[in-house]
Amino acid sequence: EISKHLAEYARTIEGKEQLIVAAFAEALEDIPRQIADNAGFDATDILNRLRREHALGDAGRWFGVDIEEEGICDTMERGVWEPVSSKINSLSSACEAACLILSIDETVRNPQSEAPPGGAMAGAGRGGRGIGRGAPMSAAMGGGGMKQMMG
Repeated sequence: EISKHLAEYARTIEGKEQLIVAAFAEALEDIPRQIADNAGFDATDILNRLRREHALGDAGRWFGVDIEEEGICDTMERGVWEPVSSKINSLSSACEAACLILSIDETVRNPQSEAPPGGAMAGAGRGGRGIGRGAPMSAAMGGGGMKQMMG
């Protein structure tokens, strides 16, 4: 349901933000896909059936993967209730972990990308980082990157 709403919202915005929101919506579909895969079901079929039910509006709001009958079911009727606080915590933790991984720019280094493009003068005064790149994100923590954090 969250994925459906995010995909619809992504269609209303423009630019890179649209791509980011659409990718996040698509990533949320990995949860029922993985549940179906782990149960040995055809994940594509399960996801298509879930999308169809969720497209119906409130009638399909509570549908999820049914691992007992190899399909989908109304989880509310089956008594499968998930506290919203648990979902919020899980999504927040996953987003924070992804942001942390993306923000650590010194974890993996590619020597070719650090070489100044177009000769020695390009990127002068910026530590050879290229035009527009600026200081590493770890500069806010003293510029030492992972080496400084690890002692």
